[in-house]
Amino acid sequence: MTYSWLVENFTKDGQSTGLYMACQVNMTVTADVNAARKFRRQRTAEFRALDMREARHGDWRAVEHGFEDSMTPNVRANRPSGAAQE
Repeated sequence: MTYSWLVENFTKDGQSTGLYMACQVNMTVTADVNAARKFRRQRTAEFRALDMREARHGDWRAVEHGFEDSMTPNVRANRPSGAAQE
């Protein structure tokens, strides 16, 4: 299992809306957790959550998710050499 930090949206009651940050450049969102932008570090995800609060409003938080290794689409082995994750 691989653990990554995601930026996830929550309701005022603290329930997940099922929306995640998809792209940190365009501030787009996705409902597909496997298509969400993954971060290695909590600190980076927290900074991106602040960006999402400013751009999209709402309660965006850095949350850690576990992914089965066979289902993680952007593991290091699948990226071209030299490609950065953050």
